[in-house]
Amino acid sequence: MLGVYLSLDQSVIYNDNFSDVSALKLTGTIYSDVNKTTAFNLTGYTIKIKLSEENGKADYLNQTCTITSAGAGTFYLSVAESTLPTAAIYLANIELVKSGTKVSSLNRTELLVKRAP
Repeated sequence: MLGVYLSLDQSVIYNDNFSDVSALKLTGTIYSDVNKTTAFNLTGYTIKIKLSEENGKADYLNQTCTITSAGAGTFYLSVAESTLPTAAIYLANIELVKSGTKVSSLNRTELLVKRAP
């Protein structure tokens, strides 16, 4: 089974903290191995990040990301007003799609969304 492993650069993000100049981004790296030592080459893939609660039944976020460096497996999601869901702990999942191939992240990655002070 083809799968990838997600690593987010942030474990906490504030849902009311956004910038008109696109300075706030959710960033991460996608790896091809469980030890997260080999980046997955993203060339030709479309990336979606999804946030769901523990039961995984509903996506509270389902957004297309931008590839930063395909060879390095890095990406970002620009966070604007109303991009992030309400404050809670969410499970992050990545979905990669390329010409009929769909690949999902296999590891558990949590993201704490907090309400900005």
